[in-house]
Amino acid sequence: MKFRDRESMVVLGSFLGVTALVAASVLALVSIYTAEPISKAQENNRQKVFHRLLLPPFDSTAESIMVDGCTFTPVLNSGKLAGFVGQGNSRGGYGGEIEALVGFDLNGRITAVQILRHKETPGLGANVCDRKFQRTVFNLREAAPEVPENKFLDQYNFRDSRSAGSWRIAKDGGEFDYLTGATVTSRAVTELVDRISSVFAKSGLINAGEMKR
Repeated sequence: MKFRDRESMVVLGSFLGVTALVAASVLALVSIYTAEPISKAQENNRQKVFHRLLLPPFDSTAESIMVDGCTFTPVLNSGKLAGFVGQGNSRGGYGGEIEALVGFDLNGRITAVQILRHKETPGLGANVCDRKFQRTVFNLREAAPEVPENKFLDQYNFRDSRSAGSWRIAKDGGEFDYLTGATVTSRAVTELVDRISSVFAKSGLINAGEMKR
């Protein structure tokens, strides 16, 4: 290799090295300056979802707690414990994994259930999981509610988590309604809510809530 060629390669290598260093520095600075806004945006989005659980008033959340495969996040109002949000998933859905959020007040009662993710069949299993406001000629002028009704999800509202552990759909000998044509989805959702509620009741978090009120 000629000296001039070697010299050109050294110059090119140096240029690429400097370029890579500058790019890395810029990315690091961008990451530093955007980390806090991104974190705040994520927290705001999470709180929006949490507010759909009809929990007692709250303005912040505390560090989440993992118990037996379920995650529980305390919600706070002016620094005082106001309730909990339980999160869990099931692979028993007809279309695969279903992920749910369950709100709990300080007495251990369910406030509401929201399905975060699912792949259930539109028009069948999806009707068990989705909350959608249906427009009709009778409600054209009504504002859509923040939490649309879903009779399959709302049947868990106000249930005491301490009674969980054997909740089943009526087809399996239980007391919970199910959607004909979407039995698998109905069963998976009921068993998931039952598991999250049962784990919450056994975790001791209800007693912690009672002590902090």
